[in-house]
Amino acid sequence: MATRTPSGRRVGAVRRELSDLLGSTGVLPQSASTPEEARELLARDGAVVVAEPTPGPEALPVVAAQVYGDRLRQLFAVRPLRQQSGELLGLHSDGAYVVVDVHGRTVALRDPDEDGLLQRCVRPAPEGGDSFLVDGYALVDALATGCPELHAFLTGTDVDYFGGWASAPHEVPRTPLVRRLVEHTRAGRRVVRASETAVPVPREPRAAEHDAQLDLWADVLATAVDVVPHFRLEAGEVLVVDNYRCLHGRDPFTGQRNVDVLTVLTADAW
Repeated sequence: MATRTPSGRRVGAVRRELSDLLGSTGVLPQSASTPEEARELLARDGAVVVAEPTPGPEALPVVAAQVYGDRLRQLFAVRPLRQQSGELLGLHSDGAYVVVDVHGRTVALRDPDEDGLLQRCVRPAPEGGDSFLVDGYALVDALATGCPELHAFLTGTDVDYFGGWASAPHEVPRTPLVRRLVEHTRAGRRVVRASETAVPVPREPRAAEHDAQLDLWADVLATAVDVVPHFRLEAGEVLVVDNYRCLHGRDPFTGQRNVDVLTVLTADAW
């Protein structure tokens, strides 16, 4: 079963008995040559790869505008990630709570409900660092028949989404963020989430039972990483992901790996 790191992250264990159930949930994003094709593939598969229109991090807002068009509502700051090495980054969904006060005005630098993710490969790692995607909709549908108790928990139980941090960074709210790992927006759009720091809500009388289900969810995700296809982004490629549908992660790597990341809110968020 799942274990915890000193920081409070929940790390799942591979469960071979779940391999057949999860093997078909992986996503290998196809490449698009036009914005129209990119929109079609994103809607169909939950992810798509496009070529950067111009070199540099400014490519990400341009790609976002091309792919989302007039549905684009808010861009957050481009995050340059420059790493010399990295451990396995398991399946997760993006989203963070970062709010600052600027001269008495509350400004959101990130949002827990970001529904679009763009990642530009600047320099792939010389060894490792491949990406993987899981179609969260297919995964949850598979669990409905293959693991109904976990499905009922994911769709029907609130959790404290960031509550497991042993020493919470600045983007984790002091007030618990209570939500379900699978729920729907007010417009009916399904959201599938994964957080390594989710814990039972405060003072939950069935906390031990809920914690066991969160461990099982972590095991499901770890097993999915083990059985779905992995793929490599090359320099100049931009991966666009439906952050409400697809969970994503990457393999461990050594050597320099440089990527730029942008998250967005569209008119279909919330």
